[in-house]
Amino acid sequence: MINPSQQVMRLGFGFAVSQALRVIVELGIPDLLSSAEQSVEDLAAATKTDAESLYRVMRLLAPEGVFSEIRPRHFALTDVGAVLRSDRPGPRDFIRMINSEAYLAFEQLIHSVRTGKPAFDKVFGSPRFDWLSAHPEQAALFQRAMVALGQGSNEAVAAAYDFGPYRRVVDVGGGHGQLLSAILARNPHLSGVLLDLPSGVAAARAGAGGDLPRTDFVAGDFFDSVPVGDVYVIKRVIHDWDDERAGLILRRCREAMPAHGRVLVAETLVPAGDEPAQIKSIDVVMLAVTGGRERTKAQFASLFEGAGLKLERVIDTRAPISIIEASPA
Repeated sequence: MINPSQQVMRLGFGFAVSQALRVIVELGIPDLLSSAEQSVEDLAAATKTDAESLYRVMRLLAPEGVFSEIRPRHFALTDVGAVLRSDRPGPRDFIRMINSEAYLAFEQLIHSVRTGKPAFDKVFGSPRFDWLSAHPEQAALFQRAMVALGQGSNEAVAAAYDFGPYRRVVDVGGGHGQLLSAILARNPHLSGVLLDLPSGVAAARAGAGGDLPRTDFVAGDFFDSVPVGDVYVIKRVIHDWDDERAGLILRRCREAMPAHGRVLVAETLVPAGDEPAQIKSIDVVMLAVTGGRERTKAQFASLFEGAGLKLERVIDTRAPISIIEASPA
């Protein structure tokens, strides 16, 4: 049994596992092991790395379930490691993204705790999304990471809600358009609007997120205005912002929607108490990187109230994400 001191030490070394994952993804080790086991010497030769150093990194990840050292210095890929292959939809790009500039910002987490402001701004000199706009390569990686993070959740949200009463769905901050594509595929009576920054709209037009028939593409800023529709979907956008900015997005939807309209916020709710939940880790990342936050049901109710909306219900989906439905107050 791990004693308390050992448990604290293990927690403190979490950064080592995180960065080791990034290294093996950058080197393409999961791809090299996709068909058969290999020795660390062969892997090092293929990746032009130092065999002993590579071995030490892979040895760290084997007890975490990423690899199996089936005999001395020979590794096989596990089911966990297989999700990091380049031909698998999954967290590969997310691991690369979260362990780059977001990781560097997290070193200044104490700045966020002391001030309530994102550490990213202090480290990089500008807010996260402004910085991404000025760094297209990292912005493209961010978009791919969001696609990976959304695997399964878009279909789950589209399946969990009855869009029958509505005619025009607006995807606010829709990025590549994966969610909107899933909704339109299930609801041929609907037309769609995808609102995002120009880079997101360009990716959606190019089909990066799937087919988008019956869709108008709008490049704009959801803090200024949103297009007219009768149901608004906002998936993993509200959590990027503090209460003031998140409330402004919701108010823009309230201003544009009819009396029978609905706002559907798709987010993962923070559970109460000491229950372990990945969303609690993501919440602290939001604190340091964007200044946003993950929220409880009660916090969403308060946010809606300030925007002229009222919380109607929370709809669970088959994925770890919920639909928080609001109507005009």
